[in-house]
Amino acid sequence: MNPELIKLGHVLGVAPERLSALADVPAQDLRTLRRQVGEALFRADRQHFVKVAALSKAVPTAIAAKLTEHALPPLLAARTAELLDPQRAGELVKRLPDAYLADVAVVMDPARSPEVIAMIGAERVARVAVELARRGHWVVIGGFVSHVSHDGLLASVRGFDGEQLLRISFVLDELSRLDEIATALSDAVPPLSACVFRMLAISSALLLSPVPPALSSTAKLSPAAGVPVSVTLMPLKLMVEPLA
Repeated sequence: MNPELIKLGHVLGVAPERLSALADVPAQDLRTLRRQVGEALFRADRQHFVKVAALSKAVPTAIAAKLTEHALPPLLAARTAELLDPQRAGELVKRLPDAYLADVAVVMDPARSPEVIAMIGAERVARVAVELARRGHWVVIGGFVSHVSHDGLLASVRGFDGEQLLRISFVLDELSRLDEIATALSDAVPPLSACVFRMLAISSALLLSPVPPALSSTAKLSPAAGVPVSVTLMPLKLMVEPLA
C-alpha cells in the first residue's frame, strides 16, 4: 500500500483501500492533496474554534485544562490548540493526561502547532508516543516526528520495538530525521548503525506487504561500529543479534 494513500486516508477518516483509484497518482501530488484537504477541513469550522480559543484565554490555566479534558472532544481541543498562543497551549498540555493528549494527537495537524509540540518535555513526548503505538496510530507518530524536539525523538525511539520502528518509518513525513533515529538505536544497540537502520527503513514496505509467513531474509553486516551483526527480516518482525 502506498504510504501517501495511507496518510491521505487518515486525514479523510476513510480506509486507504477506498482510495485505490488514486494509486497511480505521484506521491508529491498526493502530499499536496493531503495538505489541501487538511486546510479545507480546518477552515470549514474555524469560527467555532476561534470562539473556544478565546474562551480558554479568559480563565486560569488549571481551570481551562479541566474544562478541556472533560468537556471538549479531542478534535475541538486540537483545533483550539492550533489557534492559541504557543506558551498558553504549552501550559495547558502540561496539565492534561497522556491518554487525552494521545486522543488529541490522532486528530491534530502537527504542522499547525510546531512551537507547541517542540515545547513538550522529552519524557512526556515518549509516553504519548508509546500510547499511540499501542493503539497502532503509525501515521500519527510519523507526522509528529517532523516536529518533536531532538530529545523527545530519542526518548520515543527508546520506547519502540523493531516492528514499531519499521511501521513508523514506512509513513514518515520527514525522512531527514532517520539519522537521529539511527543514533538513538546505536546508543541502545551499539552494532546497529545509521546505514543498517536506513536499509531496514527502506525494507519496511516489504515487511508490511502480505507475504508467506515462512519467508525471511538474513544478512550479515559489519556496521561502522565494527561489530558484525545478523539482521533477520521476517514479516512484521525484526531481529538484530551480535554474531558470535
